Amino acid sequence: MNPETMRGAETQMYYPRTSSPNTGETMDEDREERMEALRARVRRKKEAALNDGVIEEELVVTAADIESPPDEFSEASQDWFEMADLDADRWRNLAAALIFVGSVLGMLSAVLILQGNPTELLNSSLFAESEAVDISGTALEDVEGHGVENVTVELLDARSKAVLQSTSTDAFGYYSIQNVAQETHIIKFSKEGYLTVERTFLPDNVGLDPVTMKPGNGTADPQNDEQALSGWTLDDAVSLSTAVGLLTLGTALLGVQSAVEIRRGKRYRRSQYLAAGALFSRGLIIVGPTLILFGMIVNLFAKEDFEDERED
Repeated sequence: MNPETMRGAETQMYYPRTSSPNTGETMDEDREERMEALRARVRRKKEAALNDGVIEEELVVTAADIESPPDEFSEASQDWFEMADLDADRWRNLAAALIFVGSVLGMLSAVLILQGNPTELLNSSLFAESEAVDISGTALEDVEGHGVENVTVELLDARSKAVLQSTSTDAFGYYSIQNVAQETHIIKFSKEGYLTVERTFLPDNVGLDPVTMKPGNGTADPQNDEQALSGWTLDDAVSLSTAVGLLTLGTALLGVQSAVEIRRGKRYRRSQYLAAGALFSRGLIIVGPTLILFGMIVNLFAKEDFEDERED
């Protein structure tokens, strides 16, 4: 066979270039095996042409000879993505359920607080008023403001003016009287060379305002010092209970809204912020906030499943 015939045969054999997607290490190995088989086939054709002097057939290489359709890979990838989406949905559902249950407990606690009896609250040790208290105070000089020593301090009954207790100030003008009933009294300050001072007051555990001793003789104008008791009143208890109940109810509603946002799967940050506010719902003291906190943690695993996170 002459060289021109060989060149013609070689010219008729061509190898189109093809490109294949990156389907992993397995696909690369399969492609190399096919290429090696193709090279061996070409060599056999050339050897047959040289030995017999003829070219049997035109060798045409197509993309199908080199690549195999990645059907198995595509199906595996699709199955994996479906499983990932299913897991994300499960995480979101679990997070929404935990936050919702914790918020409902907060709503129940709010209802109990709003329907509670303030009288029972007042009778507790927190609001209980003692029958007798200790009072104390100072007697100060009018001009220089230092304590006046040896001022006679008398505790009088407001109705009968009878002396109930008596004491005197020390070197710093300080005095104290123990076991004073919590009812209106008159306290009297007197010392030779100073005006006598009388003050009407309602005793409590807080010290009395300082009394000013002015030089002179006689009695100064009466002073009324109607100090309130330090204990809580019924109105105070009702106001406090109502405020706490409304706060608990409001924060519990934030948790319900957070659960709805998680189920929608649209705004991750909004759902977490609402759940954080619901931590103050105090459902059964700590049970509700604990469930809400666990729900926020579970929601972290479904973060990438929210629309705003996928867009970012």
